[in-house]
Amino acid sequence: MNLAAEQKLQALLTEDVGFGDITSQLLGEEKGTAYIMAKEDCVLSGTEYAKYLFELRRLHVNVLVSDGRKVKKGDRILEVSGIYAHIFEVERTALNLLTRMSGIATETRKLVERVRKVNPSCKVAATRKTVYRFFDKEAAVTGGGDPHRFRLDDMILLKDNHVRILGIEEAVKRAKKVSFSKKVEIEVSSREDAVKAAEHGADVVMLDNTRRCNRNIWRDN
Repeated sequence: MNLAAEQKLQALLTEDVGFGDITSQLLGEEKGTAYIMAKEDCVLSGTEYAKYLFELRRLHVNVLVSDGRKVKKGDRILEVSGIYAHIFEVERTALNLLTRMSGIATETRKLVERVRKVNPSCKVAATRKTVYRFFDKEAAVTGGGDPHRFRLDDMILLKDNHVRILGIEEAVKRAKKVSFSKKVEIEVSSREDAVKAAEHGADVVMLDNTRRCNRNIWRDN
Protein backbone atom coordinates (compact mmCIF):
# COMPACT_ATOMS: atom_id res chain seq x y z
CA MET A 1 0.00 0.00 0.00
CA ASN A 2 1.38 3.42 -0.92
CA LEU A 3 1.94 6.30 1.49
CA ALA A 4 -0.90 8.39 0.05
CA ALA A 5 -3.44 5.64 0.75
CA GLU A 6 -2.13 5.17 4.30
CA GLN A 7 -2.42 8.89 5.03
CA LYS A 8 -5.97 9.05 3.70
CA LEU A 9 -7.02 6.02 5.78
CA GLN A 10 -5.46 7.43 8.93
CA ALA A 11 -7.27 10.72 8.35
CA LEU A 12 -10.63 8.95 7.90
CA LEU A 13 -10.19 7.04 11.14
CA THR A 14 -9.01 10.09 13.07
CA GLU A 15 -12.01 12.07 11.85
CA ASP A 16 -14.43 9.45 13.19
CA VAL A 17 -12.66 8.56 16.45
CA GLY A 18 -11.90 12.07 17.65
CA PHE A 19 -10.40 11.82 21.14
CA GLY A 20 -11.56 8.20 21.52
CA ASP A 21 -14.63 5.96 21.57
CA ILE A 22 -16.02 6.85 25.00
CA THR A 23 -18.72 4.17 24.77
CA SER A 24 -16.47 1.22 23.98
CA GLN A 25 -14.15 2.16 26.85
CA LEU A 26 -16.77 0.53 29.07
CA LEU A 27 -15.67 -2.87 27.70
CA GLY A 28 -12.23 -2.60 29.23
CA GLU A 29 -9.70 -5.16 27.94
CA GLU A 30 -12.23 -7.83 26.94
CA LYS A 31 -11.06 -9.73 23.86
CA GLY A 32 -12.80 -11.73 21.17
CA THR A 33 -13.35 -12.29 17.46
CA ALA A 34 -15.72 -10.49 15.10
CA TYR A 35 -16.68 -11.05 11.47
CA ILE A 36 -17.71 -8.72 8.68
CA MET A 37 -20.36 -10.35 6.50
CA ALA A 38 -22.01 -9.38 3.21
CA LYS A 39 -25.61 -8.25 3.61
CA GLU A 40 -26.31 -8.70 -0.10
CA ASP A 41 -24.70 -10.15 -3.22
CA CYS A 42 -21.90 -7.88 -4.46
CA VAL A 43 -18.45 -7.52 -5.99
CA LEU A 44 -16.03 -7.03 -3.13
CA SER A 45 -13.66 -4.06 -2.96
CA GLY A 46 -11.66 -2.40 -0.19
CA THR A 47 -10.65 -5.39 1.94
CA GLU A 48 -6.97 -4.46 2.20
CA TYR A 49 -7.89 -0.96 3.30
CA ALA A 50 -10.26 -2.29 5.95
CA LYS A 51 -7.50 -4.63 7.10
CA TYR A 52 -5.07 -1.73 7.39
CA LEU A 53 -7.55 0.30 9.46
CA PHE A 54 -8.03 -2.51 11.98
CA GLU A 55 -4.30 -3.14 12.16
CA LEU A 56 -3.77 0.50 13.15
CA ARG A 57 -5.29 -0.56 16.49
CA ARG A 58 -3.08 -3.67 16.75
CA LEU A 59 -5.85 -6.07 15.81
CA HIS A 60 -5.33 -9.35 13.99
CA VAL A 61 -7.14 -9.47 10.65
CA ASN A 62 -7.72 -12.37 8.29
CA VAL A 63 -9.05 -11.46 4.84
CA LEU A 64 -11.35 -14.30 3.81
CA VAL A 65 -12.28 -13.06 0.31
CA SER A 66 -10.09 -11.03 -2.03
CA ASP A 67 -11.14 -7.91 -3.92
CA GLY A 68 -12.84 -8.42 -7.26
CA ARG A 69 -14.59 -11.62 -6.18
CA LYS A 70 -18.36 -11.93 -6.18
CA VAL A 71 -19.76 -12.75 -2.75
CA LYS A 72 -23.20 -13.90 -1.70
CA LYS A 73 -25.41 -12.51 1.04
CA GLY A 74 -24.21 -13.98 4.33
CA ASP A 75 -20.64 -14.72 3.20
CA ARG A 76 -17.93 -13.85 5.69
CA ILE A 77 -15.44 -11.31 4.31
CA LEU A 78 -13.12 -10.43 7.19
CA GLU A 79 -12.23 -11.96 10.55
CA VAL A 80 -10.98 -9.54 13.22
CA SER A 81 -9.55 -10.58 16.59
CA GLY A 82 -8.36 -8.58 19.57
CA ILE A 83 -9.65 -6.13 22.16
CA TYR A 84 -13.35 -5.47 21.54
CA ALA A 85 -13.03 -1.76 22.30
CA HIS A 86 -10.49 -1.41 19.50
CA ILE A 87 -12.64 -3.40 17.08
CA PHE A 88 -15.64 -1.15 17.71
CA GLU A 89 -13.46 1.94 17.41
CA VAL A 90 -12.54 1.04 13.83
CA GLU A 91 -15.73 -0.77 12.83
CA ARG A 92 -17.73 2.10 11.31
CA THR A 93 -14.88 3.59 9.26
CA ALA A 94 -13.96 0.16 7.86
CA LEU A 95 -17.58 -0.71 7.09
CA ASN A 96 -18.24 2.65 5.42
CA LEU A 97 -15.26 2.18 3.14
CA LEU A 98 -16.04 -1.47 2.35
CA THR A 99 -19.68 -0.69 1.66
CA ARG A 100 -18.98 2.27 -0.60
CA MET A 101 -16.19 0.62 -2.56
CA SER A 102 -18.06 -2.66 -2.98
CA GLY A 103 -21.15 -0.78 -4.13
CA ILE A 104 -19.15 1.08 -6.78
CA ALA A 105 -17.38 -2.10 -7.89
CA THR A 106 -20.69 -3.96 -8.14
CA GLU A 107 -22.43 -1.31 -10.24
CA THR A 108 -19.34 -0.90 -12.43
CA ARG A 109 -19.21 -4.65 -13.06
CA LYS A 110 -22.87 -4.61 -14.12
CA LEU A 111 -22.20 -1.83 -16.62
CA VAL A 112 -19.04 -3.49 -17.94
CA GLU A 113 -20.87 -6.77 -18.53
CA ARG A 114 -23.73 -4.99 -20.34
CA VAL A 115 -21.34 -2.99 -22.53
CA ARG A 116 -19.24 -6.01 -23.47
CA LYS A 117 -22.29 -7.72 -24.92
CA VAL A 118 -22.51 -4.88 -27.44
CA ASN A 119 -18.81 -4.11 -27.94
CA PRO A 120 -16.12 -6.19 -26.14
CA SER A 121 -13.48 -3.49 -26.68
CA CYS A 122 -15.55 -0.66 -25.21
CA LYS A 123 -14.46 0.80 -21.84
CA VAL A 124 -16.54 2.02 -18.91
CA ALA A 125 -14.68 5.01 -17.46
CA ALA A 126 -15.12 6.69 -14.08
CA THR A 127 -15.39 10.46 -13.57
CA ARG A 128 -14.03 12.87 -10.97
CA LYS A 129 -17.53 13.34 -9.51
CA THR A 130 -16.53 11.48 -6.36
CA VAL A 131 -16.43 11.82 -2.58
CA TYR A 132 -13.38 9.70 -1.74
CA ARG A 133 -11.66 9.91 -5.14
CA PHE A 134 -8.71 7.60 -4.49
CA PHE A 135 -10.91 4.82 -3.13
CA ASP A 136 -13.83 5.42 -5.50
CA LYS A 137 -11.55 5.19 -8.52
CA GLU A 138 -9.92 2.00 -7.29
CA ALA A 139 -13.34 0.47 -6.70
CA ALA A 140 -14.30 1.26 -10.30
CA VAL A 141 -11.13 -0.47 -11.48
CA THR A 142 -11.93 -3.47 -9.28
CA GLY A 143 -15.28 -3.68 -11.04
CA GLY A 144 -13.57 -3.75 -14.42
CA GLY A 145 -13.78 -0.05 -15.29
CA ASP A 146 -11.16 2.48 -16.32
CA PRO A 147 -10.15 5.18 -13.78
CA HIS A 148 -10.07 7.97 -16.41
CA ARG A 149 -8.67 11.17 -14.80
CA PHE A 150 -7.60 11.19 -11.17
CA ARG A 151 -6.67 14.87 -11.25
CA LEU A 152 -6.96 17.91 -13.50
CA ASP A 153 -3.33 17.54 -14.63
CA ASP A 154 -3.73 13.96 -15.89
CA MET A 155 -5.03 14.97 -19.30
CA ILE A 156 -6.76 17.81 -21.12
CA LEU A 157 -10.55 17.54 -20.99
CA LEU A 158 -12.45 20.24 -22.84
CA LYS A 159 -15.88 20.49 -21.26
CA ASP A 160 -18.93 22.37 -22.51
CA ASN A 161 -17.88 25.60 -20.78
CA HIS A 162 -14.49 25.59 -22.51
CA VAL A 163 -16.16 25.00 -25.87
CA ARG A 164 -18.70 27.78 -25.28
CA ILE A 165 -15.87 30.24 -24.71
CA LEU A 166 -13.46 29.12 -27.43
CA GLY A 167 -15.40 26.97 -29.87
CA ILE A 168 -14.39 23.43 -30.82
CA GLU A 169 -11.70 24.28 -33.37
CA GLU A 170 -9.89 26.87 -31.26
CA ALA A 171 -10.21 24.84 -28.04
CA VAL A 172 -8.64 21.74 -29.62
CA LYS A 173 -5.97 23.85 -31.35
CA ARG A 174 -4.87 25.44 -28.06
CA ALA A 175 -5.04 22.12 -26.20
CA LYS A 176 -2.78 20.44 -28.75
CA LYS A 177 -0.08 23.01 -27.98
CA VAL A 178 0.00 22.29 -24.24
CA SER A 179 2.09 19.11 -24.40
CA PHE A 180 2.73 16.34 -26.91
CA SER A 181 2.39 13.78 -24.08
CA LYS A 182 -1.11 14.82 -22.95
CA LYS A 183 -4.17 13.42 -24.68
CA VAL A 184 -6.92 15.85 -25.61
CA GLU A 185 -10.47 14.79 -24.80
CA ILE A 186 -13.52 16.86 -25.66
CA GLU A 187 -17.15 16.64 -24.55
CA VAL A 188 -19.78 17.00 -27.29
CA SER A 189 -23.57 16.84 -27.40
CA SER A 190 -24.29 16.23 -31.09
CA ARG A 191 -23.18 14.05 -33.98
CA GLU A 192 -21.96 17.10 -35.89
CA ASP A 193 -19.78 18.29 -33.02
CA ALA A 194 -18.33 14.80 -32.55
CA VAL A 195 -17.24 14.67 -36.18
CA LYS A 196 -15.89 18.22 -36.03
CA ALA A 197 -13.86 17.46 -32.90
CA ALA A 198 -12.35 14.38 -34.51
CA GLU A 199 -11.50 16.29 -37.69
CA HIS A 200 -9.65 18.92 -35.67
CA GLY A 201 -7.51 16.32 -33.90
CA ALA A 202 -9.18 15.45 -30.59
CA ASP A 203 -7.79 12.16 -29.26
CA VAL A 204 -10.96 11.23 -27.35
CA VAL A 205 -14.55 12.33 -27.93
CA MET A 206 -16.80 12.05 -24.89
CA LEU A 207 -20.54 11.90 -25.44
CA ASP A 208 -22.43 14.18 -23.07
CA ASN A 209 -25.09 12.29 -21.10
CA THR A 210 -27.99 14.45 -22.23
CA ARG A 211 -31.13 13.60 -24.18
CA ARG A 212 -29.94 15.71 -27.07
CA CYS A 213 -26.74 13.73 -27.35
CA ASN A 214 -28.49 10.39 -27.08
CA ARG A 215 -31.02 11.34 -29.75
CA ASN A 216 -28.56 12.84 -32.22
CA ILE A 217 -25.76 10.30 -31.88
CA TRP A 218 -27.46 7.04 -31.05
CA ARG A 219 -30.76 7.39 -32.91
CA ASP A 220 -29.61 5.30 -35.91
CA ASN A 221 -28.03 2.50 -33.86
